[in-house]
Amino acid sequence: MSDPGDDMAGVWRALENQLQGVLGVSARRLVGEGPDRGPVAYRSIERFPAASTIKVFILQTLLERVAEGNARLDEELVLRAEDRVTGSGVLKSLSADRAYTLLDLATLMIVVSDNTATNLLIGRLGVEAINAVAADHGWAASRLVGLLQRPDLRREGDTSVSTTSPRDLADYFTALWQGRLLPAELTDVAQGIYRAQQRTDQLGRFLPFDRYSTETGDSDLVIASKSGSIRGVRNDAGVVEAGASSYVLAVMTRGCPDERFHPDNVGGLVVSRVSQALFERFMTTTG
Repeated sequence: MSDPGDDMAGVWRALENQLQGVLGVSARRLVGEGPDRGPVAYRSIERFPAASTIKVFILQTLLERVAEGNARLDEELVLRAEDRVTGSGVLKSLSADRAYTLLDLATLMIVVSDNTATNLLIGRLGVEAINAVAADHGWAASRLVGLLQRPDLRREGDTSVSTTSPRDLADYFTALWQGRLLPAELTDVAQGIYRAQQRTDQLGRFLPFDRYSTETGDSDLVIASKSGSIRGVRNDAGVVEAGASSYVLAVMTRGCPDERFHPDNVGGLVVSRVSQALFERFMTTTG
């Protein structure tokens, strides 16, 4: 469960009891001053349902194709009426037969977790190509099973779900922030998209964080992240930045009996408490 040296295992077990399910955590300091409290890992290599955190690997694949010259961010895809799917996002409510750039679709996929935008990108890139990128980078637990919200395209009886692990997500964000995944200009594009994230309630709930103050420049606390939610699952991963300090975190859950899509969902609250504990670990200079 917890890796050797993880001195917070007791905290994670207590939160796992509150969850009544399974909790996974992976986190490490990126840059900044303060005590070196070391990385955190609890069930970090276990596979969890990815929900919308799988979208980070779709973004990585897209930007690799751009870097190779096999796609352009200003390339356009047309949204057809039959492309619109349920779940999170805004394209499902907008007019069909309109074109959107790959950059627009990628931004919608991350910032508001748009499922329709995601499916357009999956169609452009291919499921096998996305999974190959994850495998090539060593993200062994990460696998996309197909288009989102399209059970009609599955073989009868196929109940598989896309998966990833806390370690894969934390490794992805670490490598991205360290500039090891993409050319500098595309690293900036990816980081900018994550910093524009609008779904920050889980990671930011118990932090001194106000997304509007960050947007207006009145706060330097930034949450650059991607969350994911399906029934019984709440996930969130990304980078928390404050001035010259930052850390990576990935928090995943499965099997929570609270299946509500509600602000007080137990899984969401547990993710928020993990985020609070990690903020205190990496952003405080006492102790």
